[in-house]
Amino acid sequence: MKAFLIYLVLAIFINIIASSMPSLIKVAKNHVENLIVFASYPATKILTSTQSLINSYILLVDAQKENRTLKKKLAMCKIYNNMLKKEVSEKHKDTFRLLQAPFTFKGNFKTDRIYLRLTKELNLKGDSCAVLSNKLSLIGIIDKKTGKNTYTAKTVFNPSFVADVFILSENKRFKALFLGNPFLPKVEFLDPNVQVKAGDKVYTSGDFGVYPPGLYIGKVSSVKDVNGYYKLAYINIDRDFFNSWKVFVLCKEK
Repeated sequence: MKAFLIYLVLAIFINIIASSMPSLIKVAKNHVENLIVFASYPATKILTSTQSLINSYILLVDAQKENRTLKKKLAMCKIYNNMLKKEVSEKHKDTFRLLQAPFTFKGNFKTDRIYLRLTKELNLKGDSCAVLSNKLSLIGIIDKKTGKNTYTAKTVFNPSFVADVFILSENKRFKALFLGNPFLPKVEFLDPNVQVKAGDKVYTSGDFGVYPPGLYIGKVSSVKDVNGYYKLAYINIDRDFFNSWKVFVLCKEK
């Protein structure tokens, strides 16, 4: 009888456990799922953030590439506009090529010469290649090849640099000759009767075919009369391009 009672109690207990197992399994399953979701949330958030950063970087790279392309096109449009103001024929546009290149100095950061690296080889025998700042002002001319796609250029601060120019003063143009100098670049051979003043702008004339016409060089800082024979004007050159470390190279057929 005692054994029968023990058997009966065990049977009831086992029946109770068996009947409650689905509920216990469901509760355990819910807890496990919650733990999995909780544990995976940081990883999912990190992956989402990483993907977002990657997408933003790709968009930034594409935007920078498009910006460089548009900047180059804008530069050419400005140059063509300056040339057309000088009544340069549309058919001559194809003779100009615009490249962008990094540059550096050599030695004690002397400003009279810079070194450039281009992605394309230049034909210095057949082309005249001017160096322009990002603001499209004339800052030099390429004169030598030093290696594969590497070149040197004399800047407007080089004593041997010369350019045919005109001074624009109150909508009047006065021809002059620009002479480079590391300290005081200047223009000479002005008519002594010409009234040129500080603030007047200096541009290339393009008369000798070395430089395209209408390239900006600088502003007159002061004017000096040389014994009544001629005048010279000292030119203030914008030196901001030294901080950009990139320049434009504009080549034209000689």
